[in-house]
Amino acid sequence: MSRIVQAILIVAILFFGILIGYRLRKDPSDAVFGQQKKLLEALGMISALYVDKVDDDGLVDAGIEGMAESLDPHTVYLNADRVDFSNSEFQGNFEGIGIEFDIVHDTLLVVTPLAGGPSESAGILAGDRILAIDSLSAVGLSPMEVIERLRGKKGTSVNLRIYRPYTSRIIGVDVVRDRIPTFSVDAVFMLDDAVGYIRLSRFVATTASEFRSAMKELREQGMQSIIVDVRGNPGGYLDQAVEVADEFLPDGKLVVYTKSRNGGQDEMRYAATREGGFEDVRIVLLVDRGSASAAEILAGALQDNGRAAVVGELTFGKGLVQRQFEFDDGSAMRLTIARYFTPSGRRIQRDYSKGSHGREEYYREVSDSREAEKLFKDSGGLVVKSDIEGVSVFRPSRKLYTASGGILPDYWVVERSADDFYTRLRSQGVFDEVALGIIDDPASTARTYAEGEPDAFIERFSEDARIDSSVRRICRAKGIDFDEAEFLAEREGIVVAVKSRIARQLFGIEAQIRVLAEESDKVLRFARDLMSRDAA
Repeated sequence: MSRIVQAILIVAILFFGILIGYRLRKDPSDAVFGQQKKLLEALGMISALYVDKVDDDGLVDAGIEGMAESLDPHTVYLNADRVDFSNSEFQGNFEGIGIEFDIVHDTLLVVTPLAGGPSESAGILAGDRILAIDSLSAVGLSPMEVIERLRGKKGTSVNLRIYRPYTSRIIGVDVVRDRIPTFSVDAVFMLDDAVGYIRLSRFVATTASEFRSAMKELREQGMQSIIVDVRGNPGGYLDQAVEVADEFLPDGKLVVYTKSRNGGQDEMRYAATREGGFEDVRIVLLVDRGSASAAEILAGALQDNGRAAVVGELTFGKGLVQRQFEFDDGSAMRLTIARYFTPSGRRIQRDYSKGSHGREEYYREVSDSREAEKLFKDSGGLVVKSDIEGVSVFRPSRKLYTASGGILPDYWVVERSADDFYTRLRSQGVFDEVALGIIDDPASTARTYAEGEPDAFIERFSEDARIDSSVRRICRAKGIDFDEAEFLAEREGIVVAVKSRIARQLFGIEAQIRVLAEESDKVLRFARDLMSRDAA
């Protein structure tokens, strides 16, 4: 029996009971019954009379999706597959083969086998190309298709056909899937003798414990101040953001609170519950338009309690609380039930319009830096002197802190936008292809660093002329108009972009972040200068 038939029978029984009660009570204020009846009638008409046969399950899903879409931008309906994927991402583990991968020019590239995972045990190396998965070609797969093929139940096996460029050999490898931890700390290293750096990519079930371990590791290396980078962090588990904030805040300090329509259990206050392990550490927090939800909660808590200087851009502005309600078939509704507010009472959620058009506008606005910069300029503020080329720094006026939604940085750092030529190269994958080609080139020195530590590569690798010629060659192959003047103007950034991608393919994401931190991250450079001035 299909879901829609089951639904009709159940609702018919309910209908009979409600009708009797309705006639006995004769309460005209009970309008819900009429709306339920209308919905049931629409489902029945479409299922029975529509000109083509309809998928009953798909019809029900579409109806729920439509209801969710008419609300706020973050209330969503998830089918069973999306629920499973989402849960595995945020619970801190999943079952698979344990690789970090990229797709470059339709080629599935192993960036790194995760330490202690099945792929590392099977002998898969960074830089390997996966040609086939269980005899099916892996060329041209989307990232989601790769994930679907590689993930599976613990103990099951997957056969990979691999091309290894260092030896020019094609080999077959059987990998037995296992439980793989999902990490949220992408990078941990010292910027100098006293300042540490931690990059948090999201807030999953293991984030707080990962963060504490990273802080202890840096403290053992002499860390006195810390730059915490949550740029591009879309959020995740609230409790993990609260725990991270707790490490820096005295007992009892408010972290965040919620307000709901009905009050009661949906309204909560979260405060630091114990003496934090790093209350003596100076903090700068880096944010941008991609910092959302739990990342904004962390930023608001540290800013309102005077524990961190927030540097970067106005954040995304996602301050709606969702609760996930499961359906019997494994699908779920992620429904907004409350709003978040910072300790000083600032709302995190920015304005939005309801419906599909409202959702499109909501996400378009955050991708358009001009909207945020106009917001700043219209509100006034102070210009901060900066010696960093191509960077302007402002201190927003206090009146904007409660009016904008999102978390407004203490120092709004505006970088000169990349020109169209650089943007075109990046969007068409030229940097990734150049990096891949250099690693494969026997004449390049890149391979000589592959078996060592990233420190030597970051410090010494320099093949600017090879990068120049590779960019020109790939532009010709892709039909990209090559403008010599634009290339020379952006050459320094292009070289760093390629070097960072070579580092990622050889050593993983932390090495890529280190290259960018050392050579081109101007927001990070301002944060370091700010710490130096404060310490003087």
